[in-house]
Amino acid sequence: MRLAKGIKEVIRNPRKYMVTIVLGVLVILLGMFTIRSAGSRKELSYTECLDQTAVTVNGQKVTFREAALYVAYEEQSVQEQALVYDMDHTDKYWNLHIDGEFVRVAAKHTTQQMLIHDMIFYQMAMEENLELSEEENQAFENSFCDFWSDLTDEGKEEMLGVTEKEIHEAMHRMALAQKYQEIYAVIHEISKEDLAFNGEAYQELLADNKYKVNENVWDRLSFGNITLRHDD
Repeated sequence: MRLAKGIKEVIRNPRKYMVTIVLGVLVILLGMFTIRSAGSRKELSYTECLDQTAVTVNGQKVTFREAALYVAYEEQSVQEQALVYDMDHTDKYWNLHIDGEFVRVAAKHTTQQMLIHDMIFYQMAMEENLELSEEENQAFENSFCDFWSDLTDEGKEEMLGVTEKEIHEAMHRMALAQKYQEIYAVIHEISKEDLAFNGEAYQELLADNKYKVNENVWDRLSFGNITLRHDD
């Protein structure tokens, strides 16, 4: 009875209860936003986002499936440093805060930048119809066999959810990108090191390209725990 009486009172005097009504609506909307935000921040396993866009470079979308090679490579590189820091508790290194940034966050950003870097040079290589020579292709195949062997020895390919063919294709794109980077360096009389993803000359080149990182998905990945398992 009290509820019905209260509703009638609100209907008769809406202005009197306007503030209460507005606050009530805001509380409901805030609750809906909080629930939705919590869902969007929920941690993802890498296999859940394979076909989502990782980065877009000059209008070309690159999926997380295509980015898996870079994730595996960077996690392993940082893990080698973590083993030196504390062999028995490698997660300690991943959680360090160095130069204003957590190691795992810095590794994620490095992965993104390496991917964008190689896609820019790969796109230029494709414009020139560049191919690997027989000798270069043999060196690439040897590198691929070594990398794939290391990946499968620890079951990392299953953690990533990718196939041998997909990693092979990604490494082939990387090899073409590296070859064109060397050619670009010669043409423009720049050292190859200056054209690395953190090099000054590359940063100038990057400014002439358009790229976008899908941070909404990257932020939901536990970088450092995608292909790695740490001791407690």
